[in-house]
Amino acid sequence: MKFLIVSDTHGDDDSLRKLYKQYPNMDYYLHAGDSQSSSMAIYPFDSVEGNCDFYSFDRVRRIRTNRGDVLMKHFPHMNTLESQNVKFFIHGHTHKYELFVENDVITMCPGSLTLPRDGTEGTYILMDISDDHIKIDIIEVESKKILTSLSL
Repeated sequence: MKFLIVSDTHGDDDSLRKLYKQYPNMDYYLHAGDSQSSSMAIYPFDSVEGNCDFYSFDRVRRIRTNRGDVLMKHFPHMNTLESQNVKFFIHGHTHKYELFVENDVITMCPGSLTLPRDGTEGTYILMDISDDHIKIDIIEVESKKILTSLSL
């Protein structure tokens, strides 16, 4: 399963379309909130609701994989009920990319594609999950440089 993950685009739908054109063959296009756009405007990205969204999205998105569930929400915390069977936790909100493993859960934030607060020019995540590997890269938009990576 191949994922392209973004967050916090704050109305910049052109950047989403440009990124989609670079990666047209993903299984999932995920947006971790604060698109400030409608689901039609950000298609094919599936979004959760952020604190700045004007349109109604689900607050939580769960995707089942053979390696455990992917849970996505805008804010960087899970409650006990949400965390059951979660292997991959995706959040937005901070505008700062992160990737770490704690208590057997891989936590990641794609940062912000368009309004970063981490000294980058904007970032996104590519994640590939299969039976025999997990590969996650956080990539800077303009340079295409991999800023951090995880392979299991």
